[in-house]
Amino acid sequence: MTEHITEPLVAANDIDAALELSLTTVWDAKVYSWDNSKYPFNEWILDRVRGMGYKLDDLSYLHESVPLGEVYTVTKQLCADTNLPEFRRMLNRFVREQVVTQGKLRLPVAVQRFMNVRIMLPTTPELFFPYHTGLLYGHGIASRSMWLPFVDVTADEDRSRSMQIIGIKRSRELIKQAIENRLNMQQMTELFGKESWQIKAGPGSGCFFTQENIHGSGRPNTTGRTRVSMDFRISEGIYGDYLGRKIPAGYFHLIPDTEEEEEALAARPPREKAFANGKPNIFYVANNTASTYGIPVHLQRYMLVDYSKKKSLEFNYELFDLEDMMHLPTLWHLVQDRECNVIMYSIFALPEDEDDRNRMLETAVKRGGVIHFVNEDLQLTNADDLKEIKKYLEFSKYGRSRLPIGLPLSGLSKSYFEKWSASLAG
Repeated sequence: MTEHITEPLVAANDIDAALELSLTTVWDAKVYSWDNSKYPFNEWILDRVRGMGYKLDDLSYLHESVPLGEVYTVTKQLCADTNLPEFRRMLNRFVREQVVTQGKLRLPVAVQRFMNVRIMLPTTPELFFPYHTGLLYGHGIASRSMWLPFVDVTADEDRSRSMQIIGIKRSRELIKQAIENRLNMQQMTELFGKESWQIKAGPGSGCFFTQENIHGSGRPNTTGRTRVSMDFRISEGIYGDYLGRKIPAGYFHLIPDTEEEEEALAARPPREKAFANGKPNIFYVANNTASTYGIPVHLQRYMLVDYSKKKSLEFNYELFDLEDMMHLPTLWHLVQDRECNVIMYSIFALPEDEDDRNRMLETAVKRGGVIHFVNEDLQLTNADDLKEIKKYLEFSKYGRSRLPIGLPLSGLSKSYFEKWSASLAG
């Protein structure tokens, strides 16, 4: 049985030092391996491509079977398929047994909801993945990345179809240089390309790296063979508020700590029947929490409408909460006084005070109303759902995070805070 570390990581005042140590050692562009027969991601992906009607025996020659105009559609379908139950079970087991143990992570952990499946063709020289870091794409400092190639790219001649990477300390220097000198894409490609190295891996191995490691292909694939790979991010609960714009539940899926928990969740009956409780569905939009303040209500509304259509939910009308009233009187009115179900943007639109939040959620369960949290695709229908939602809120440290959720931990963010503070002080 796999043993995991579950005791507290470090004292609170040492938490950043422990994170820095982990990022600059275990997770600094290191390649690890495992028994591919236990987690045959490459075979699963190959079977999915075949299931789409393409005759294919080797992913390296996908370009000979899938017409160029259909590759984008295949890619997006594969990304969507990574949320199928059988794939998630295999992925969750892989994370618990390999990523957590080899990466020296602490439970609980959350994993990206949809994997990024990428296809790098040898027939499109104008298309390649530019050098970048996760921080520049809105990922937080504590998020960790996995890159798994589904074809063998260990040979030197495979360099142009593999991923290139730079160590974290040098990456920090180079990114600072690129920002200060306002380098364009071509200049960054040339600068980073000189210092990057090829990740040598294949089925049964992959690269663990951070959101500060510069990585990408940086050049066209000139090998004559296709590269198919998967990448995703993992986060620990202890750093649940250091995840930048990729907040838990919306971007990350909290995975069960054990196979037993996995089995129990799989055995739960579907909740769709609970949605049809005879009560009207009312939209709720607001900008009254740290997480929703910067999200325009019309964008929230688009998501609510899209969600309702996907779930076949009828909706009657919407209510706004009152600006600057942080006690959320409109939401309380819907939950406590109206006989209705609520369709709202996020669990992070709930009261930030934990006691108020728990009282609201428990009131909704007692009164038999359903609350739909669209961004996270979570629904509150019963006491089990309440436990799950509380786990996500605890994971993210909602209402007591070290930084407002939705802002990346970076020097740039700190400079913005200083600018805003100075303007307020004046």
